[in-house]
Order: sequence, then C-alpha cells, then structure tokens
Amino acid sequence: MIEALLFLTPVWPLVVLVCSAAWRFAKGETASFGFLWLTAPLPGLLLAVLAEPDPAASFLELPGLFLGALWWLDEVRLVFLLMTSLLWLLAGCYARGYLKVSQGAKDQLKARLRSFEYLWLLTLAGNLLLIVAEDIASFYTGFAIMTFSGYGLVIHFRSHEGLAAGRSYLYLALLGEGLLLIGFLGAASQAAEPLMSQIPLILEPDNSLGLPLLLCLLLGFGVKAGLALLHVWLPVAHSVAPTPASAVLSGAMIKAGLLGWWLTLPLGTSNWPEVGQALLLAGLVAALGAGLLGALQFKAKAVLAYSSISQMGMMTSLVGVGLLDFTLWPALVPVLLLFLVHHGLNKGSLFLAVGMNERLPLRWTPLLWLGLVLPPLALVGWLGSGTLNKTLMKGVLYEAGWQPLVFWLTLAGLATSLLMFRYLWLLYLARQQLSQQEKQPQKINFWMLGSWLLLLILGLLTPWWLPLSIDNFLWPDQQGWLDLAWPVLAGLVLAVLAWALTRRSSAWQKWVPPLGDLLVVYRYLGLGLLKGVRGLIAGWDAAMQQLVAWLGSLKSLGLLMDKISYQEIAWRREAALIFTLLLVVLSGLLLL
Repeated sequence: MIEALLFLTPVWPLVVLVCSAAWRFAKGETASFGFLWLTAPLPGLLLAVLAEPDPAASFLELPGLFLGALWWLDEVRLVFLLMTSLLWLLAGCYARGYLKVSQGAKDQLKARLRSFEYLWLLTLAGNLLLIVAEDIASFYTGFAIMTFSGYGLVIHFRSHEGLAAGRSYLYLALLGEGLLLIGFLGAASQAAEPLMSQIPLILEPDNSLGLPLLLCLLLGFGVKAGLALLHVWLPVAHSVAPTPASAVLSGAMIKAGLLGWWLTLPLGTSNWPEVGQALLLAGLVAALGAGLLGALQFKAKAVLAYSSISQMGMMTSLVGVGLLDFTLWPALVPVLLLFLVHHGLNKGSLFLAVGMNERLPLRWTPLLWLGLVLPPLALVGWLGSGTLNKTLMKGVLYEAGWQPLVFWLTLAGLATSLLMFRYLWLLYLARQQLSQQEKQPQKINFWMLGSWLLLLILGLLTPWWLPLSIDNFLWPDQQGWLDLAWPVLAGLVLAVLAWALTRRSSAWQKWVPPLGDLLVVYRYLGLGLLKGVRGLIAGWDAAMQQLVAWLGSLKSLGLLMDKISYQEIAWRREAALIFTLLLVVLSGLLLL
C-alpha cells in the first residue's frame, strides 16, 4: 500500500495529464478543471496521512529509473509532503472556481486554460517528486520540472508585465539550476552512492571541495528560497501570476529551497562558522529589508511576496544558526517544521483572499473581513499557530543563549506587522473601488469560498493536527504576551503615522523602489555586460576579418609567385630554343 502511494505521489499528476490530453483529443473540447484534475495531489496527501515517518518502513526502489531511483519518507519529508499536498489540493479547488470565469471565452483563452491545466499538473508532479526523492537524479529532475513548468504559470495571462516577470523568473531559475547541477555532479562524483543523504558527508569542512560545492548548493537553492540578493524574481512573479498559482508559488514551491538546504547541508553533523554567519546575516537582511520594501508596495500580492521573503529570511537565519552550532540543530528541527507549515498555509490563504476580495458579493463583506484579519493575526503571533510557533522558537533560542537573535527576529515581527497592515489597507481600497463599480459580483463561487475557508482554518490550527515530535506546546506567559504585543502595536502606530503623513500628497511615491527592487540594478548591469560582450564579439569579428584578409593577401602573393615560377620555367625553355636556333643560324653563316 505504502509503496503504491509512494509511486503514485509524483506519477499520478502525470497520469491525469495524459488522460486529460487524450480525452480532449478523442472527444474534442471538454470542460476544464474536472474532478480527475482535482485528484492529482490526493495520493501524496494519503501517503502523508498513512505512512510512518521512517525510511525503513516507507521506501520504494526503482532500479530501472535513472541510475537506480530510491524514494522514501522520513519525518522531515512527511511534513513537507503533507503541507504541500494540502496546499496544492485546496489551491486547485480554488482555481476551478477562480478560472471558471474565463471558460466561456473562445480559442486563445481556452488554449491558455488548457496550458494552465497541464502546467499545473507538471509543476505539481515535480514538487512532489523532489520531496520523496532520495536519489540525486530523481531530486534534480523533480526540482527542474517544478521550476520550468512554474514559468508557464507565471506568464499565464501573457501580458507585457507578465512576460517581463517571466523572463526575470527564468533568468534566476537558470542561474539556480546551473549552480545546483555543478553542486550535485561534484558531490555525486565523491559520494559512495548518488543519494541525497550522502551529500552532507561530502560537504564537511575537512574536504577541500566541500566549501565550493556547499556554496553552489547554498546559492542554487537560495534562488528558490528567496535568499537576499537572489530574491528579485519573487515580487514580480507573484504580482502577475493567477491567484491560485501565487498561493502555491509562495506557500509550497519556495519551500523546496529550504528542503534542499535541509537535505544537503551538514546540519547537525558539523559547524561551518563562516557560512553560518553569512547565512544568518542574509536571513536577517531579508527579514527586515523585505518588510520595509513590501510596506511601500501598491499591489496586495506584491506585499505578500515581500512578506514571504521576510518569513523565509527568518527561516534562513535559523538554518544559519544550525551551521554555527550543530548541537542546536535537533532542537531547531520542530521549530522550522512548524514554522514552514504555519507560513505555507496561512500565506496561501492570504493569497486566495485577494481573489475573494475581488469576487465575493458586497453583502458578504463582514464575513470576508473576518477571514481577512485572521491569517495576519497568526503571522504576527497573536493567534493560533503563529502564537505557538513564536513561543517555541523564542524558547529554544533563549535556552541556547541566542538572546540577540531573538531581538532581531522580534524586529522582523515588527516588519511583518507593517506588511500585514499594508496588505489589509490595499484590500480595503480595492473593496471600496469595487463598491463604486456598476458591474459587481452577485453570486458566490463555493469552490473558491470553501477552499479558502478550509485552508484558513487548517493554517490557524496547524499545531493541533501536524504530526510533530513535540512533547507539549506552551502558551506564552504574561511577559511572553507583552513580547508578542509590542511589535504589532508599534507596527500599527507606524502605519497610522505613515498614512497621516502621505495621504495629502503622492510626491513620496516617486521615491519608492520599483517592484523587484534590485532587479532594476541587475538589468542595468546585465545590459552593460551584454553590451560589453557584444563589443568583444564585434572586436573579435573585426580581428577575424582582418586575419582572413591578410591570409587572403598571402594566398594572392603565393599565386603570383607560382605564376612567376611557371613563367620562369617557360622562359628557360624558350631561351634554350632561341639559343639553339641562333647557334644553327651562326653555324650556317660560317659554312658560307
């Protein structure tokens, strides 16, 4: 049973894809997003619910696949699989209602819907494969399929802005995939077996190739995880992708970068002080910087994208702590697992709420706002999973003597508060604009509403159903509640001050960094580099043309010399004949 579910987890979405395409080809046009399409994540979800988090009990060997595939589940993979399958399932149900609006369209839009269906299934298959894969070939295949199929989800609407965002996504994806390929090939060449569990043994400090390979894998996965300086694709991609695609991009797919670090870095086995310090610093820069940049955005999904960068920055800093002190890693494992599920589901519900804000009839506004404020309260630590997550994280760090890091993470919580206030304000403005339009939504789409509400509830109650090896969750004491309260209250004060100072003038908007912030700098540097490369190529071409011309002149000279040599031989023959004739004539004259 477990082996069958392990096999079907990444394969079933591909089966659904083939069946859907074959049915369309045989029967002509059929309705999009059918029930078979919705079942694609179910084997993965069933596996996460039924399997034991033990590789000895939950594994599958496929000797004929790649170099010998091995798929299994341990505690970490099980939690990733459970969160990922749940989010893809509910986002898929949401997509059935969200994109049904355009199903009455003809030709081009129908073709886009079909491509969205198929690319959704491909991306899902890759995401699930990399989670269960233990062999390097399967993991890299899943990661690459997820990455490049996700490009099609980003550019779904084919707008100018969407295509530009897709290019940014693709450039960073190619950079990340190249770094991962170098890291995996280098590690596999030294490993006893081409397995993910062998890579941390290669990346030890005493290995001369350990640091270069570690940096390749760290940066390669960092592209996906939104690592500072490599994060620029996230805001632009999330802003233009369809809402359900944004939910899985931010909630599930960026967690693949975190899983990659988890499986390849020597966490819990050895210290890398320099790398750990750099990762800790990069995480805090992302956590704080993304909060400030996101609070200046004008699109709700862009604010959420920066919020994801900020939250992933906090997780990155915890991974950095694990590289600084490997003895602390076992205590950080449940903290990170709870953190990633809490963030993935709550952030997914926040993205889906953007679509609900656009589509829900105005008479349902009170219910909408009740649902809108709950996930932000969880993210800032005032409710449900957020409260327990922050309490557990601070408890572990305090006990290990990392009080300064707790302070910086608390400041990151202040940044999260600013982001959530900005997000709610933008949704309020959008709702006000909707109320002034002549054409307003009149019907409830229960696919959208039901999936959003279920995801919201699961996100808030994460600690009570997530299978984690934690003895008990402790609610914060009075001092703990004060520690959780002041960042939110400070964020509220700052948000009100910002509103009061900027509401009468829009002059400040020209100083706001463009969406993607450093992306503009990278484009400028890239264009300069491209111009330089083109100049080098043009110079090379000119030099080659001169060389060819010179060689051509040498060839002409050679032909001339050959001609002279030929004429010289001819002249010699002719001179001999002339001298012979002259001799005959002279002899005749003498005889006379």
